[in-house]
Amino acid sequence: MSANTPISFYPLTFVPDSPDVVVGRKDIDSYAVFPEDGAALLQMLQSGVSPEEAAHWYFERYAEPIDIEDFLQTLGDLQFIRNGRDKEVVPPSTRSSIWQSIGRATFSPLAWIIYSAILGYSLYVMIRFPYLRPGYHNLFFSPYLVVLELGLFLGQFPGILVHELFHMLAGRRLGIPSRLGIGRRLYIIVFETHLTGLWSVPRQARYLPFLAGMLADLLWFALLTTIASLTYTPAHPFSFPGAFCLALAFSTLLRFIWQFYFYLQTDIYYVFTNILRCVDLQQTTWQYLWNRIYRLLKLTHKIRDEDAWNPRDRQVARWYVFFFGAGYLFTLGTLFFVGVPTALRIFSGIVADLLNHAAFNLNFWDSCVFLLLNGIQVAVVAWIYWRERKARRAAERSLSAMSHEKNLSPDYVEEKGVL
Repeated sequence: MSANTPISFYPLTFVPDSPDVVVGRKDIDSYAVFPEDGAALLQMLQSGVSPEEAAHWYFERYAEPIDIEDFLQTLGDLQFIRNGRDKEVVPPSTRSSIWQSIGRATFSPLAWIIYSAILGYSLYVMIRFPYLRPGYHNLFFSPYLVVLELGLFLGQFPGILVHELFHMLAGRRLGIPSRLGIGRRLYIIVFETHLTGLWSVPRQARYLPFLAGMLADLLWFALLTTIASLTYTPAHPFSFPGAFCLALAFSTLLRFIWQFYFYLQTDIYYVFTNILRCVDLQQTTWQYLWNRIYRLLKLTHKIRDEDAWNPRDRQVARWYVFFFGAGYLFTLGTLFFVGVPTALRIFSGIVADLLNHAAFNLNFWDSCVFLLLNGIQVAVVAWIYWRERKARRAAERSLSAMSHEKNLSPDYVEEKGVL
Protein backbone atom coordinates (compact mmCIF):
# COMPACT_ATOMS: atom_id res chain seq x y z
CA MET A 1 0.00 0.00 0.00
CA SER A 2 1.69 3.17 -1.21
CA ALA A 3 1.82 6.18 1.12
CA ASN A 4 1.07 8.44 -1.84
CA THR A 5 -2.01 6.57 -3.08
CA PRO A 6 -5.48 7.41 -1.74
CA ILE A 7 -7.25 4.52 -0.02
CA SER A 8 -10.73 3.24 -0.83
CA PHE A 9 -12.99 2.53 2.15
CA TYR A 10 -16.27 0.74 2.63
CA PRO A 11 -19.23 2.90 3.74
CA LEU A 12 -18.59 3.74 7.39
CA THR A 13 -20.75 5.19 10.13
CA PHE A 14 -19.41 7.81 12.56
CA VAL A 15 -21.38 8.24 15.80
CA PRO A 16 -20.08 10.84 18.30
CA ASP A 17 -19.88 9.30 21.75
CA SER A 18 -18.13 11.98 23.78
CA PRO A 19 -15.22 12.03 24.22
CA ASP A 20 -14.82 9.32 21.56
CA VAL A 21 -16.35 8.38 18.22
CA VAL A 22 -17.83 4.97 17.33
CA VAL A 23 -16.85 4.00 13.78
CA GLY A 24 -18.11 0.91 12.01
CA ARG A 25 -19.32 -1.07 9.03
CA LYS A 26 -23.00 -1.97 9.36
CA ASP A 27 -22.84 -4.64 6.65
CA ILE A 28 -20.47 -6.87 8.64
CA ASP A 29 -21.05 -5.57 12.20
CA SER A 30 -17.46 -4.38 12.67
CA TYR A 31 -17.26 -1.48 15.13
CA ALA A 32 -14.59 0.23 17.21
CA VAL A 33 -14.38 3.22 19.53
CA PHE A 34 -11.79 5.71 18.24
CA PRO A 35 -10.41 8.75 20.05
CA GLU A 36 -11.65 11.95 18.45
CA ASP A 37 -8.36 12.68 16.69
CA GLY A 38 -8.22 9.11 15.35
CA ALA A 39 -11.72 9.43 13.89
CA ALA A 40 -10.74 12.79 12.32
CA LEU A 41 -7.68 11.17 10.73
CA LEU A 42 -9.85 8.35 9.36
CA GLN A 43 -12.27 10.86 7.86
CA MET A 44 -9.36 12.63 6.15
CA LEU A 45 -8.27 9.34 4.60
CA GLN A 46 -11.85 8.55 3.62
CA SER A 47 -12.14 11.90 1.81
CA GLY A 48 -9.44 10.83 -0.66
CA VAL A 49 -6.30 12.24 0.96
CA SER A 50 -3.24 9.99 0.66
CA PRO A 51 -1.77 8.45 3.84
CA GLU A 52 1.33 10.66 3.59
CA GLU A 53 -0.78 13.81 3.30
CA ALA A 54 -3.04 12.65 6.15
CA ALA A 55 -0.04 12.09 8.44
CA HIS A 56 1.26 15.58 7.58
CA TRP A 57 -2.20 17.06 8.29
CA TYR A 58 -2.34 15.24 11.63
CA PHE A 59 1.06 16.59 12.70
CA GLU A 60 0.10 20.15 11.80
CA ARG A 61 -3.22 19.97 13.64
CA TYR A 62 -2.26 18.00 16.77
CA ALA A 63 1.50 18.76 16.94
CA GLU A 64 2.29 15.04 17.32
CA PRO A 65 3.69 12.48 14.87
CA ILE A 66 1.57 9.52 13.83
CA ASP A 67 2.62 6.03 12.76
CA ILE A 68 0.36 6.00 9.73
CA GLU A 69 1.33 2.46 8.68
CA ASP A 70 0.30 1.10 12.05
CA PHE A 71 -2.95 3.06 11.87
CA LEU A 72 -3.70 1.60 8.45
CA GLN A 73 -2.96 -1.88 9.75
CA THR A 74 -5.59 -1.37 12.45
CA LEU A 75 -8.12 -0.21 9.85
CA GLY A 76 -7.33 -3.29 7.80
CA ASP A 77 -7.89 -5.54 10.82
CA LEU A 78 -11.30 -3.92 11.23
CA GLN A 79 -12.03 -4.62 7.54
CA PHE A 80 -12.69 -0.94 6.83
CA ILE A 81 -10.34 -0.80 3.83
CA ARG A 82 -11.50 -2.01 0.44
CA ASN A 83 -9.13 -3.72 -1.96
CA GLY A 84 -9.52 -4.68 -5.58
CA ARG A 85 -10.59 -8.26 -4.83
CA ASP A 86 -13.38 -7.25 -2.46
CA LYS A 87 -16.96 -7.45 -3.60
CA GLU A 88 -19.24 -4.46 -3.65
CA VAL A 89 -21.39 -3.92 -0.58
CA VAL A 90 -24.74 -5.55 -1.22
CA PRO A 91 -27.59 -3.05 -0.75
CA PRO A 92 -30.35 -3.94 1.72
CA SER A 93 -32.66 -6.60 0.30
CA THR A 94 -36.40 -6.31 -0.09
CA ARG A 95 -36.74 -8.80 2.76
CA SER A 96 -34.77 -6.46 5.06
CA SER A 97 -37.06 -3.59 4.09
CA ILE A 98 -40.09 -5.72 4.94
CA TRP A 99 -38.65 -6.55 8.36
CA GLN A 100 -37.95 -2.87 8.94
CA SER A 101 -41.58 -2.05 8.14
CA ILE A 102 -42.76 -4.78 10.51
CA GLY A 103 -40.46 -3.37 13.19
CA ARG A 104 -41.92 0.10 12.79
CA ALA A 105 -45.46 -1.29 12.97
CA THR A 106 -44.61 -3.31 16.11
CA PHE A 107 -43.65 -0.13 17.96
CA SER A 108 -46.11 2.27 16.36
CA PRO A 109 -48.52 4.43 18.45
CA LEU A 110 -51.38 2.01 17.63
CA ALA A 111 -49.29 -0.93 18.82
CA TRP A 112 -48.55 0.82 22.14
CA ILE A 113 -52.30 1.38 22.65
CA ILE A 114 -52.95 -2.34 22.08
CA TYR A 115 -50.12 -3.30 24.44
CA SER A 116 -51.51 -1.00 27.13
CA ALA A 117 -54.95 -2.57 26.76
CA ILE A 118 -53.56 -6.11 27.09
CA LEU A 119 -51.52 -5.23 30.17
CA GLY A 120 -54.39 -3.28 31.70
CA TYR A 121 -56.91 -6.11 31.27
CA SER A 122 -54.56 -8.73 32.74
CA LEU A 123 -53.98 -6.49 35.75
CA TYR A 124 -57.75 -6.14 36.16
CA VAL A 125 -58.42 -9.90 36.17
CA MET A 126 -55.58 -10.52 38.63
CA ILE A 127 -57.03 -7.94 41.01
CA ARG A 128 -60.55 -9.36 40.66
CA PHE A 129 -59.63 -13.06 40.80
CA PRO A 130 -56.88 -13.78 43.36
CA TYR A 131 -56.33 -17.33 42.05
CA LEU A 132 -54.95 -15.81 38.82
CA ARG A 133 -52.16 -13.97 40.65
CA PRO A 134 -48.64 -15.33 40.12
CA GLY A 135 -47.21 -17.66 42.74
CA TYR A 136 -44.83 -20.61 42.93
CA HIS A 137 -47.77 -22.99 43.38
CA ASN A 138 -48.75 -22.24 39.77
CA LEU A 139 -45.78 -24.27 38.60
CA PHE A 140 -47.44 -27.50 39.82
CA PHE A 141 -50.05 -27.70 37.09
CA SER A 142 -49.85 -31.51 37.04
CA PRO A 143 -49.35 -34.18 39.73
CA TYR A 144 -46.70 -35.87 37.53
CA LEU A 145 -43.09 -34.70 37.63
CA VAL A 146 -42.36 -35.72 34.05
CA VAL A 147 -45.28 -33.62 32.80
CA LEU A 148 -44.08 -30.65 34.86
CA GLU A 149 -40.52 -30.93 33.60
CA LEU A 150 -41.29 -31.42 29.93
CA GLY A 151 -44.19 -28.99 29.95
CA LEU A 152 -42.18 -26.13 31.44
CA PHE A 153 -39.09 -26.99 29.38
CA LEU A 154 -40.88 -27.04 26.03
CA GLY A 155 -43.56 -24.48 26.88
CA GLN A 156 -41.03 -21.72 27.56
CA PHE A 157 -39.71 -21.64 23.97
CA PRO A 158 -42.60 -19.68 22.40
CA GLY A 159 -42.15 -16.99 25.06
CA ILE A 160 -38.40 -16.89 24.53
CA LEU A 161 -38.95 -16.62 20.79
CA VAL A 162 -41.29 -13.65 21.29
CA HIS A 163 -38.71 -12.04 23.61
CA GLU A 164 -35.94 -12.30 21.03
CA LEU A 165 -38.28 -11.35 18.18
CA PHE A 166 -39.08 -8.05 19.89
CA HIS A 167 -35.35 -7.36 20.30
CA MET A 168 -34.83 -8.09 16.64
CA LEU A 169 -37.77 -5.99 15.44
CA ALA A 170 -36.72 -3.05 17.61
CA GLY A 171 -33.33 -3.20 15.91
CA ARG A 172 -34.71 -3.76 12.42
CA ARG A 173 -36.93 -0.72 12.97
CA LEU A 174 -33.69 1.30 12.99
CA GLY A 175 -32.30 -0.52 9.95
CA ILE A 176 -29.94 -2.64 12.06
CA PRO A 177 -29.21 -6.23 10.97
CA SER A 178 -29.52 -8.92 13.62
CA ARG A 179 -28.93 -12.62 14.15
CA LEU A 180 -30.00 -15.19 16.71
CA GLY A 181 -27.69 -17.49 18.65
CA ILE A 182 -27.18 -19.49 21.85
CA GLY A 183 -25.07 -18.22 24.74
CA ARG A 184 -24.75 -18.50 28.49
CA ARG A 185 -24.96 -16.35 31.59
CA LEU A 186 -22.65 -18.12 34.04
CA TYR A 187 -24.24 -21.64 34.14
CA ILE A 188 -27.57 -20.64 32.55
CA ILE A 189 -28.23 -21.29 28.83
CA VAL A 190 -29.84 -18.35 27.04
CA PHE A 191 -30.94 -17.50 23.54
CA GLU A 192 -29.41 -14.30 22.21
CA THR A 193 -30.17 -11.62 19.65
CA HIS A 194 -26.98 -10.07 18.31
CA LEU A 195 -27.49 -6.36 17.65
CA THR A 196 -23.93 -5.11 17.31
CA GLY A 197 -25.25 -2.56 14.81
CA LEU A 198 -26.62 -0.54 17.74
CA TRP A 199 -23.18 1.05 17.82
CA SER A 200 -24.14 2.82 14.59
CA VAL A 201 -26.98 4.79 16.21
CA PRO A 202 -26.91 7.45 18.97
CA ARG A 203 -27.11 6.25 22.56
CA GLN A 204 -30.64 7.54 23.12
CA ALA A 205 -31.91 5.37 20.25
CA ARG A 206 -30.56 2.16 21.84
CA TYR A 207 -32.87 1.93 24.83
CA LEU A 208 -35.91 0.50 23.02
CA PRO A 209 -33.93 -2.38 21.42
CA PHE A 210 -32.42 -3.13 24.85
CA LEU A 211 -35.78 -3.13 26.66
CA ALA A 212 -38.00 -4.58 23.90
CA GLY A 213 -37.50 -8.14 25.17
CA MET A 214 -38.70 -7.23 28.65
CA LEU A 215 -41.77 -5.59 27.09
CA ALA A 216 -42.38 -8.86 25.24
CA ASP A 217 -42.13 -10.80 28.52
CA LEU A 218 -44.76 -8.59 30.15
CA LEU A 219 -47.07 -8.96 27.17
CA TRP A 220 -46.58 -12.74 27.09
CA PHE A 221 -47.30 -12.93 30.82
CA ALA A 222 -50.44 -10.82 30.32
CA LEU A 223 -51.68 -12.95 27.41
CA LEU A 224 -51.16 -16.21 29.31
CA THR A 225 -52.94 -14.83 32.35
CA THR A 226 -55.82 -13.62 30.18
CA ILE A 227 -56.18 -17.05 28.53
CA ALA A 228 -56.12 -18.70 31.96
CA SER A 229 -58.90 -16.39 33.14
CA LEU A 230 -61.12 -17.83 30.39
CA THR A 231 -60.54 -21.51 31.19
CA TYR A 232 -59.19 -21.92 34.72
CA THR A 233 -61.16 -22.31 37.96
CA PRO A 234 -59.85 -23.18 41.43
CA ALA A 235 -62.27 -26.15 41.52
CA HIS A 236 -60.23 -27.88 38.77
CA PRO A 237 -56.56 -27.07 39.55
CA PHE A 238 -55.16 -29.51 36.98
CA SER A 239 -57.39 -28.51 34.07
CA PHE A 240 -55.80 -27.59 30.76
CA PRO A 241 -54.98 -25.18 29.26
CA GLY A 242 -55.67 -22.74 32.11
CA ALA A 243 -53.41 -24.27 34.74
CA PHE A 244 -50.63 -24.74 32.18
CA CYS A 245 -50.94 -21.09 31.10
CA LEU A 246 -50.62 -19.94 34.72
CA ALA A 247 -47.48 -22.07 35.12
CA LEU A 248 -45.94 -20.57 31.99
CA ALA A 249 -46.99 -17.08 33.10
CA PHE A 250 -45.16 -17.53 36.40
CA SER A 251 -42.02 -18.85 34.68
CA THR A 252 -42.19 -15.84 32.32
CA LEU A 253 -42.35 -13.52 35.31
CA LEU A 254 -39.27 -15.23 36.77
CA ARG A 255 -37.47 -14.68 33.45
CA PHE A 256 -38.46 -11.01 33.56
CA ILE A 257 -37.11 -10.63 37.11
CA TRP A 258 -33.92 -12.41 36.08
CA GLN A 259 -33.18 -9.55 33.67
CA PHE A 260 -32.34 -7.42 36.72
CA TYR A 261 -29.31 -9.64 37.41
CA PHE A 262 -27.38 -7.09 35.37
CA TYR A 263 -24.00 -8.49 36.40
CA LEU A 264 -24.77 -11.40 34.02
CA GLN A 265 -25.04 -9.14 30.93
CA THR A 266 -28.81 -9.21 30.86
CA ASP A 267 -30.98 -6.59 29.14
CA ILE A 268 -30.70 -4.25 32.14
CA TYR A 269 -26.90 -4.55 32.01
CA TYR A 270 -26.88 -3.01 28.53
CA VAL A 271 -29.17 -0.19 29.68
CA PHE A 272 -26.86 0.32 32.65
CA THR A 273 -23.68 0.48 30.54
CA ASN A 274 -25.37 2.70 27.97
CA ILE A 275 -26.27 5.24 30.68
CA LEU A 276 -22.74 5.12 32.09
CA ARG A 277 -21.21 5.44 28.58
CA CYS A 278 -19.13 2.27 28.91
CA VAL A 279 -17.65 0.13 26.12
CA ASP A 280 -17.01 -3.32 27.62
CA LEU A 281 -17.67 -3.02 31.35
CA GLN A 282 -18.15 -6.76 31.88
CA GLN A 283 -14.75 -7.79 30.57
CA THR A 284 -12.97 -4.84 32.19
CA THR A 285 -14.51 -5.64 35.58
CA TRP A 286 -13.47 -9.29 35.26
CA GLN A 287 -9.88 -8.27 34.53
CA TYR A 288 -9.94 -5.62 37.29
CA LEU A 289 -11.11 -8.24 39.81
CA TRP A 290 -8.50 -10.78 38.75
CA ASN A 291 -5.75 -8.14 38.90
CA ARG A 292 -6.64 -7.52 42.55
CA ILE A 293 -6.58 -11.25 43.25
CA TYR A 294 -3.21 -11.66 41.50
CA ARG A 295 -1.74 -8.82 43.56
CA LEU A 296 -2.92 -10.46 46.79
CA LEU A 297 -1.38 -13.78 45.69
CA LYS A 298 1.86 -12.08 44.51
CA LEU A 299 1.30 -13.37 40.96
CA THR A 300 2.38 -10.10 39.38
CA HIS A 301 3.31 -11.76 36.07
CA LYS A 302 -0.38 -12.47 35.42
CA ILE A 303 -1.60 -8.90 35.98
CA ARG A 304 -3.19 -7.31 32.92
CA ASP A 305 -2.14 -3.89 31.67
CA GLU A 306 -4.86 -1.55 32.93
CA ASP A 307 -3.78 1.22 30.56
CA ALA A 308 -5.15 -0.91 27.71
CA TRP A 309 -8.69 -0.63 29.07
CA ASN A 310 -11.17 2.00 28.01
CA PRO A 311 -10.76 4.90 30.51
CA ARG A 312 -14.49 5.07 31.28
CA ASP A 313 -14.70 1.31 31.83
CA ARG A 314 -11.72 1.45 34.16
CA GLN A 315 -13.30 4.29 36.16
CA VAL A 316 -16.66 2.55 36.59
CA ALA A 317 -15.13 -0.89 37.26
CA ARG A 318 -13.60 0.37 40.53
CA TRP A 319 -17.03 0.48 42.19
CA TYR A 320 -19.01 -1.80 39.86
CA VAL A 321 -16.79 -4.69 40.93
CA PHE A 322 -18.61 -4.87 44.29
CA PHE A 323 -22.03 -5.36 42.62
CA PHE A 324 -20.41 -7.67 40.11
CA GLY A 325 -18.82 -9.92 42.75
CA ALA A 326 -21.87 -9.95 45.03
CA GLY A 327 -24.13 -10.89 42.11
CA TYR A 328 -21.96 -13.78 41.04
CA LEU A 329 -21.69 -15.04 44.61
CA PHE A 330 -25.49 -14.92 44.92
CA THR A 331 -25.96 -16.88 41.68
CA LEU A 332 -23.32 -19.45 42.60
CA GLY A 333 -24.83 -19.74 46.08
CA THR A 334 -28.22 -20.47 44.54
CA LEU A 335 -26.60 -23.21 42.45
CA PHE A 336 -24.75 -24.87 45.33
CA PHE A 337 -27.34 -24.46 48.09
CA VAL A 338 -30.49 -25.05 46.02
CA GLY A 339 -29.62 -26.62 42.66
CA VAL A 340 -27.05 -29.16 43.84
CA PRO A 341 -29.05 -30.41 46.87
CA THR A 342 -32.15 -30.76 44.68
CA ALA A 343 -30.21 -32.76 42.10
CA LEU A 344 -28.69 -34.97 44.82
CA ARG A 345 -32.10 -35.64 46.34
CA ILE A 346 -33.51 -36.71 42.98
CA PHE A 347 -30.42 -38.83 42.26
CA SER A 348 -30.74 -40.55 45.64
CA GLY A 349 -34.37 -41.27 44.77
CA ILE A 350 -33.27 -42.94 41.54
CA VAL A 351 -30.76 -45.07 43.42
CA ALA A 352 -33.45 -46.05 45.92
CA ASP A 353 -35.80 -47.06 43.09
CA LEU A 354 -33.10 -49.21 41.53
CA LEU A 355 -32.30 -50.91 44.82
CA ASN A 356 -35.99 -51.57 45.34
CA HIS A 357 -36.20 -53.21 41.90
CA ALA A 358 -38.59 -50.49 40.73
CA ALA A 359 -36.60 -49.31 37.73
CA PHE A 360 -39.66 -49.05 35.53
CA ASN A 361 -42.09 -47.25 37.81
CA LEU A 362 -43.30 -43.73 37.08
CA ASN A 363 -41.18 -42.04 39.78
CA PHE A 364 -38.02 -43.55 38.31
CA TRP A 365 -38.72 -42.25 34.80
CA ASP A 366 -39.76 -38.88 36.18
CA SER A 367 -36.38 -38.52 37.84
CA CYS A 368 -34.49 -39.78 34.79
CA VAL A 369 -36.09 -37.21 32.51
CA PHE A 370 -35.30 -34.44 35.00
CA LEU A 371 -31.64 -35.45 35.22
CA LEU A 372 -31.38 -35.89 31.46
CA LEU A 373 -32.70 -32.40 30.68
CA ASN A 374 -30.48 -30.74 33.28
CA GLY A 375 -27.50 -32.84 32.20
CA ILE A 376 -27.95 -31.65 28.61
CA GLN A 377 -27.96 -28.05 29.85
CA VAL A 378 -24.72 -28.57 31.77
CA ALA A 379 -23.09 -30.11 28.69
CA VAL A 380 -24.23 -27.25 26.45
CA VAL A 381 -22.96 -24.67 28.97
CA ALA A 382 -19.57 -26.41 29.03
CA TRP A 383 -19.41 -26.40 25.22
CA ILE A 384 -20.35 -22.69 25.03
CA TYR A 385 -17.75 -21.84 27.69
CA TRP A 386 -15.06 -23.69 25.73
CA ARG A 387 -16.08 -21.86 22.53
CA GLU A 388 -16.04 -18.45 24.25
CA ARG A 389 -12.67 -19.13 25.86
CA LYS A 390 -11.17 -20.17 22.53
CA ALA A 391 -12.50 -17.03 20.80
CA ARG A 392 -11.29 -14.79 23.66
CA ARG A 393 -7.77 -16.19 23.51
CA ALA A 394 -7.64 -15.70 19.74
CA ALA A 395 -8.77 -12.08 20.16
CA GLU A 396 -6.20 -11.45 22.90
CA ARG A 397 -3.40 -12.84 20.73
CA SER A 398 -4.48 -10.58 17.88
CA LEU A 399 -4.60 -7.46 20.06
CA SER A 400 -1.31 -8.19 21.83
CA ALA A 401 0.44 -8.25 18.46
CA MET A 402 -0.36 -4.55 17.91
CA SER A 403 2.09 -1.88 19.10
CA HIS A 404 1.66 1.86 18.61
CA GLU A 405 3.97 4.89 18.53
CA LYS A 406 0.98 7.18 19.06
CA ASN A 407 -2.00 5.33 20.55
CA LEU A 408 -4.83 5.87 18.09
CA SER A 409 -5.79 2.22 18.36
CA PRO A 410 -9.55 1.87 18.94
CA ASP A 411 -11.24 -0.09 21.66
CA TYR A 412 -12.79 -3.15 20.02
CA VAL A 413 -16.35 -3.02 21.15
CA GLU A 414 -18.31 -5.78 22.81
CA GLU A 415 -21.27 -7.23 20.92
CA LYS A 416 -23.61 -4.51 22.10
CA GLY A 417 -27.08 -5.93 22.41
CA VAL A 418 -26.36 -9.63 22.86
CA LEU A 419 -29.79 -9.87 24.41
